[in-house]
Amino acid sequence: MNIVVISDEPVLGALVRRPLEPLGHAVTLLASAAELEARLAELAPRAALLPRRLPDRLLADTVAALRRHGEPIATIIVGVATSDRAVARDVDADGYLQVPFSDAQVLDVLGATTRARRLILLADDSPLIHRHTVPILEDDGYEVRSAYDGREALELARAHQPDLVITDVEMPELDGYAVCKTLKDDPATAHVPVLICSSLGEATDLERGFDAGADDYLVKPVIPEELSTRVRALVLGTLPASRERVLVVDDSPAQRHYVADCLARQGFEVATAEDGRVALDKAQAVRPALIVSDYEMPNMTGFELVHALRRDPELRQIPVIMLTARDSKRDMAQMRAAGASAYLVKPFSQDKCIALVERTLAERRLLAYKEASSLFISEGARQAAEERASTGSLLAFRADERTVSVMFSDLVGFTPMSAALSPHQLISLLNDYFDVMCPIVKEHGGDIDKFIGDAIMAIFEEQRGHPHPAERSVRAALAMQQAMPIFNQDRTIKLAMRIGINTGPVVRGDLGSRVVRRDYTVIGDTVNQANRYESRCPHGGVLVSRSTRDVLGERARVREIPGLELKGVKDPVTGYVVEEVLA
Repeated sequence: MNIVVISDEPVLGALVRRPLEPLGHAVTLLASAAELEARLAELAPRAALLPRRLPDRLLADTVAALRRHGEPIATIIVGVATSDRAVARDVDADGYLQVPFSDAQVLDVLGATTRARRLILLADDSPLIHRHTVPILEDDGYEVRSAYDGREALELARAHQPDLVITDVEMPELDGYAVCKTLKDDPATAHVPVLICSSLGEATDLERGFDAGADDYLVKPVIPEELSTRVRALVLGTLPASRERVLVVDDSPAQRHYVADCLARQGFEVATAEDGRVALDKAQAVRPALIVSDYEMPNMTGFELVHALRRDPELRQIPVIMLTARDSKRDMAQMRAAGASAYLVKPFSQDKCIALVERTLAERRLLAYKEASSLFISEGARQAAEERASTGSLLAFRADERTVSVMFSDLVGFTPMSAALSPHQLISLLNDYFDVMCPIVKEHGGDIDKFIGDAIMAIFEEQRGHPHPAERSVRAALAMQQAMPIFNQDRTIKLAMRIGINTGPVVRGDLGSRVVRRDYTVIGDTVNQANRYESRCPHGGVLVSRSTRDVLGERARVREIPGLELKGVKDPVTGYVVEEVLA
């Protein structure tokens, strides 16, 4: 398959080539839409990766021109922000990739955009879930049939032979586990992959799902990007590098082949080793997602292998499933203490092995997702989500009034400055800046609520045993301004920052859609005025409200600015530029 990439960044072409060229696909990097048009007949591409902004044409015109071409050409938009996904939809592109992306995501999106429409059966008794999920799947190019109970799901699956079944667990007539097991036990539907998508997220729930034959398990609430990725992987089957790499370790060639064979048939990339010492070397070379190891081996036992892995900072997170003939409580406790994630007692069936591997990897993905999500959502939002998931009240809202300090920081004149930067330069500069400023906010107990372009909005709440939120927010702001000269050192582009802080009552709660997306944030006049103080702040300063200044008392050295007019505030106010806060 021939693929073209339009970009002035050679690194983008390299990232796309990496997973595709080993599979025999040809990738050509072009500089402009005009060059693509001139070479269409020569290259005959099946797919074109286009940036959010083309250097010489409108994106919508280029997509339309490729769609009118005699042979179908799949168009995939490459963006750098979540909002760019909407741009891909607006121009009617076939797919979307967001930088940074993985090899598997490249394979997934190309597979989804260059194949005919696939049929997905969605089984869930909640109409809200159908209204939320069906448009996501249809936007990704799938045809969707809906079932509202387990028995209807089985009837539709047998009648229409879907490419994938997505099922909830708790449903009338038959639960999701029974639906999955029935499909897998029936030769007519055993080949159909099943994705269980449920709010039940304990380890025992996942184990029941994989024991029933599920191919994957997602815990609600599910973000659209994660759903799209999992669905593509299941619908497209075992594309090379689309499933995780598993290292199988056993000194018995027969046992090693027994385990490796069943995992390879499930689509995993399998590496093998004949003892623990060889396995340790291979783990360092191939970095598997999971290790399945025998317990009794020469040179290095499975127990010693786990110990060695846990001592290596780069390998300690790899989960290990231990294969053993030992099944006493003492042996099990010893394996858990060593750091084994799970164990299988010999003899075992291949189905049992597959189910345990799938469950262990699913748990690992959930943990990885939780760790990664901490970078994308605020600490308050993460805690709110965990509370909702633990109580099961996902559709409920909470709201209360509390007193906080709200900080807004913003870069001076950054919008016109950014127009002269390439997308890569812009994102790189901002991320370097945020890498300096965000740890300072966290160090003083602030919760980074959101980024608004180059602006940071942070919330400081009461913390037992710590200074008042107003004091912590001001100390954080002063430290941020003190860090700016060091940040600007040796940089061509010098940045200047304004910071505004206001203290007062806010409404703290869940804001947004019940079923699509929501923020755990603060709203109210205190927030609005904090933003206004930032806009009136002198360059390089920290401007605070009277309520914030009153908390600081005599320890603060300030410069008073009377008669400040704030947008939306009827009467002029007095602001205070804080120059120092004594210990």
